[in-house]
Amino acid sequence: MSKIKLIDLNGKTIGDIETPKVLLLDKPHNQALFESVIAENASHRQGTHSTLTKGEVRGGGRKPFAQKHTGNARQGSIRNPHYVGGGIVFGPKPTRNYKVKVNNKVTKLALASAFSLKLKNDAIYVLDDKANVNKPSTKLIVNLLKNLKLNNRKLLFIFNNEKAETLIKSAQNIKRTCSKKAKQVSPQDVMHAHFVIVQQSALTTIAKVVA
Repeated sequence: MSKIKLIDLNGKTIGDIETPKVLLLDKPHNQALFESVIAENASHRQGTHSTLTKGEVRGGGRKPFAQKHTGNARQGSIRNPHYVGGGIVFGPKPTRNYKVKVNNKVTKLALASAFSLKLKNDAIYVLDDKANVNKPSTKLIVNLLKNLKLNNRKLLFIFNNEKAETLIKSAQNIKRTCSKKAKQVSPQDVMHAHFVIVQQSALTTIAKVVA
């Protein structure tokens, strides 16, 4: 779609705006989306898990039986890896780095692809920049979603960096919603939501990031 609905805080359509060309790809790049999501999920891993090696497991200080004349294979400790309760071979340690490198171009392509998919499914609404509140009001956002018939759907609110705090606070207490500033949005955020409500100036910011 070349145009997107422009709405006010009551959910009323007040016009249309042109879709930024950089956010409307003819064919979304699935591989870029995949790599971006994998990298983001990997970055959330704390990497604090730690298994015990043979030398760290408690016990097993003496040989379990004599070296010879028992008919068994020689054993040095009951904490060897092949024993139950023994040490772990090549287990995870906190020193492991889970970071996955993704080129900046791929990240931009993934974000553009995510927006393109939402645009083609008519799943994006643009909120007028004049729609602002002096203090947080959850009731106002609830009324907006009710008028748009988006209750109980996974939603992503994207606001501009300037004067966005009150709007973010207004939406953060509503179930199944995520509120972010324009420069914080990731491809996974967009793909995870059923619908995206983005502030007009925030859409311009995202277009500049992708370009």
